[in-house]
Amino acid sequence: MRIGLVLLLMVAGVLYLYNPKPQAFQEYVQNQVAAHLQQELEGSVIGYAFAGTEAELAAVLARKAARRDNYYFWSIYTVDPDGEDGERDYWRFLGIGGQFFLIERPKR
Repeated sequence: MRIGLVLLLMVAGVLYLYNPKPQAFQEYVQNQVAAHLQQELEGSVIGYAFAGTEAELAAVLARKAARRDNYYFWSIYTVDPDGEDGERDYWRFLGIGGQFFLIERPKR
């Protein structure tokens, strides 16, 4: 019984320590956008330069448009570009253990 409790407390402590901060989310968005643009532009030299610049811009915009719901052991990041609550045109990401996972995307 005690081993289970100690193990549970250790897992909770690790999740608390590795709960991604807003800076980590901005870096995640930047990396994802850069990778997507490089793939779309087929790895050309101009594509790499364009992807880096656009990825930085996307990261800044995501930081401005993102809302973080902090649950101490994980965070939910909601990116709503237009800021309107009525429409379901936003992205949601789960940040847990230092990683991010897309959990909801806009309905098209």
